[in-house]
Amino acid sequence: MEAKVNGQIDLKEVLNWRYTTKEFDPTKKISKEDEDNIKALLQMSASSINSQPWHFIIASTDEGKQRLAKGTEGFFSFNKPKVLDASHVVLFCSKTDIDDDYLHHVTDIEDADGRFAKEEFKTQNFGAKQLFTNIHTGLI
Repeated sequence: MEAKVNGQIDLKEVLNWRYTTKEFDPTKKISKEDEDNIKALLQMSASSINSQPWHFIIASTDEGKQRLAKGTEGFFSFNKPKVLDASHVVLFCSKTDIDDDYLHHVTDIEDADGRFAKEEFKTQNFGAKQLFTNIHTGLI
């Protein structure tokens, strides 16, 4: 597959080519460079109000993949070989509830990064975060 346009990767073509992998070759490993790129892309994942309500666990060792494979027990046992044979496995963990403590945490990090020229902007930003977080919960 040639997924380049003018020497640049054509992301649309790459995503259009994807398919569900049924089996992995355990002898093939992702390069350190590709692993670092994947980590950078995950870190840059966009989220509403910069909440980033997730974290990622990446398992590349046999021990780490064995731990993640425990999640395939029972009905999903058919996925165990995929977890064990893949070069790396990314576990996506997401918050199911975002409370004010977490919103304060995110806002404080942004403040430490110098995002707010004035304290009132920080307060306004926190209020906007509350609004957008609670808009679908029936709290507003």
